[in-house]
Amino acid sequence: MDIDRETKFSDVDDSNDRSAAGSRQSLRWTTSTGRMSYDATTSDAEGTEGPSPAPTVIIIEDGVERRRTPVNVLTRRDTLLKSSTDGELDFEKSAVYIAENSIEAARISNNYKFGLKKWKSHVTSRPLVTRSEIVQDLYADIDNVKDIKVSTFRPFNILYALLYGWWLALLYLIVGALMYVTVIGSAYGGFCWRMAGYFIWPFGKYVHQIHSVAPSPTVTYKSTGMVNGQMKAQPNPSASPGSVASSTAMAGETDALLTSSDSPAASGRPEALCYGFWTRPASYLWILIGLIPLSIIHALIFAISWFFVISIPTAKLNGKMLTKILFLPPDEVHIGNSGRAYMGPSKSSEIIMYSHQSVNLYYYKYTIDGVNIILANLLVFVILSIAIGYFFDNSVINGVIKCALSVLAIIPLTYYIGMAITSISAQSSFAVGAILNATFGSMVEVILFIIMLKKGKDSGQECYQELVKSSLTGAILCSILFIPGMSMVIGGLKFRMQRFNPRSANISASLLFVAIIGVFAPTIFSKIFGSLHCTGCETTYDAVPLGDGKINPGVPVNISDYAGFLCRECEQSLHGPHGDITLYKKHIKPMVYTISIILPLAYIIGLLFTMKTHSAHVFGEFEQELKQENAANGHHGHAQWSKVKSTVILLLSAVAIALCADLISENIQPLLQATGISEYFIGVTMLSLVAELPEVVNGVQFALQNNVNLGIEIGCSTAIQVCLVQIPLLVLVNLIYPMGFYMVFNDVHLWTVIFSVVIINYIFQDGKSDYFQGSIVVFIYLLLMCMYFFMLTPEHALCQPSPQNSGPPVTTTLAPV
Repeated sequence: MDIDRETKFSDVDDSNDRSAAGSRQSLRWTTSTGRMSYDATTSDAEGTEGPSPAPTVIIIEDGVERRRTPVNVLTRRDTLLKSSTDGELDFEKSAVYIAENSIEAARISNNYKFGLKKWKSHVTSRPLVTRSEIVQDLYADIDNVKDIKVSTFRPFNILYALLYGWWLALLYLIVGALMYVTVIGSAYGGFCWRMAGYFIWPFGKYVHQIHSVAPSPTVTYKSTGMVNGQMKAQPNPSASPGSVASSTAMAGETDALLTSSDSPAASGRPEALCYGFWTRPASYLWILIGLIPLSIIHALIFAISWFFVISIPTAKLNGKMLTKILFLPPDEVHIGNSGRAYMGPSKSSEIIMYSHQSVNLYYYKYTIDGVNIILANLLVFVILSIAIGYFFDNSVINGVIKCALSVLAIIPLTYYIGMAITSISAQSSFAVGAILNATFGSMVEVILFIIMLKKGKDSGQECYQELVKSSLTGAILCSILFIPGMSMVIGGLKFRMQRFNPRSANISASLLFVAIIGVFAPTIFSKIFGSLHCTGCETTYDAVPLGDGKINPGVPVNISDYAGFLCRECEQSLHGPHGDITLYKKHIKPMVYTISIILPLAYIIGLLFTMKTHSAHVFGEFEQELKQENAANGHHGHAQWSKVKSTVILLLSAVAIALCADLISENIQPLLQATGISEYFIGVTMLSLVAELPEVVNGVQFALQNNVNLGIEIGCSTAIQVCLVQIPLLVLVNLIYPMGFYMVFNDVHLWTVIFSVVIINYIFQDGKSDYFQGSIVVFIYLLLMCMYFFMLTPEHALCQPSPQNSGPPVTTTLAPV
């Protein structure tokens, strides 16, 4: 059951119902989804002594009630009402949090702490019986038949017949004809032709497995009269063996309607996949002619259908063929249009495959080991990128393909890292969680940037440094504009108007302003005191007439008066005249080191404040409620990923990211040449967005549960981590292993970030959001991306195809930062 865990007290309706049996105080509210409601009640019967029973929460979903014992919600609401000054509930304390166990309680608590990853998905396994019926159907086997009266003539089913059905049926017809020719394989020929009729339109048809049922002895009963109002019977040894009706009539309610003789086990044959397969001579012929080609085709359809997620019902049909039906005796498989297949008195049938649809749009909720099916399927790009990138030369596989596959491979690896960090943090102390988030939380970007910088040092090209700076700028812009904007848009489309805590948002935005000033202070300093560097200049002169002071045609002029220079493509440079770098060595470089020390200190102080010294003040009441709720439920929970498993996944993901990042750095130059796109645009979009996609998804998921506040906090905290953690780490790595990285950004990066921070601070003022405000923020982000797309790339920032033939870049004379 998918429960909205953050139900606002503003939806609460308090009422008092009295009856002859006593008094009943009721509290009922509805979740933001509108699909379920909670009913917390306390009763105090007349004439009874002692305390009233603990309040009970009834979770009602789709007509099914399940009871839970939560924190005393009525007392909590009264406290909030008393603390409010205007008769309304305080926004900061107006949420009810429901956690199934202590691990989920820790995850929810970590979502509101500075410096810890905010994660929407569960990290513990949930019993399938508590989920909605729609979700339960997703995990049901293909032989699970429900009484669904729907038409099978659907657009997606027709699409299946056009894409797969006709040629799969044709293949079965051809294989069946070949098996008929062999004579000894004629039984398999009939099987193939039956399956041809099935696969051309499998919807609404039943695949039965026929079992031989051994005759079982029949016991009849005779009545012995009424005893205590119930009919009693005893075995009648004189009755004829055929008296079946009487035995059925006298059976008790607890007796099985179907005896064990109806099951496959009653026939004496064990339920093994290939039982008896190798004892049939025709099986060897079937392997050569039918099993191998059909298995390849079914495996191909299974892989394609599974990858597109919504077509998993089609994948399940082919998976059932691969794992069972192709290995069954051909005379045991029959096709029918009903759920029962009568094959004689000594036969029983079992439905082994049924489907009424080729597509189910709800399969995006399907998970594998706690990971969403979409992200799990994207792991195929990790395998493909590493296999193709390291085992095939660029002459065989184009470098553009290698780069694209490597970028796609980073998306699921980023999600797996986030899931592992969240799982460990929820099972550990705050110190472990803080260290993990400060180090491995930025692992994807830091590994990618370090490998890119090393590639730039080895090739002698400055363009890789510009790609890294563009990626850092793109991560900041995505965090403060795109993530909050998308959260506002998606949440506003569902809830019309959403509220968030403006004080919390303003605190995050103010801290972000401090972080931005620290990161771009060297850039501002260089713009003020640096030299102007231009690609070309021409001397200009004033034209002074020699006559009456008027310039007329034919009148001689004096052009000896010097006027100045006309220059093009000018930008600020750290170089002075004749390559002097005194400004950089004596002023900018010490400033960068000083800032790189101050920024991580600010991050550490924030962690200590929210998670150590003032933890009880900030989160004490909230965490206590979660602990009481968990104790009342009596659930401890088990994480789907243990600490050991999460650590192993974390390390494997780090290795895979390093391999993919190396492939990106090696093949991004062919991508730039093939597309003709600016290096700046590639940096602020592709290289920065791939690592931020899980944060975008989490922000949207929080907004869909009417918690846009966390969607906004995700963006701000991610941007703060870029400034306070990632950039100082790059400076530290560059200090240990010089790679030519200096913290001076392009003018466009400087002004776009400052403009974005000002805009988002303005948006946060009123504490309300809707899809209009969100769309404005998203449009600003898109307009900035358009500016980067058409931006002129300076010559030193271009990635040259033959770096060994080009001169050294301008910044090679700079001492490394």
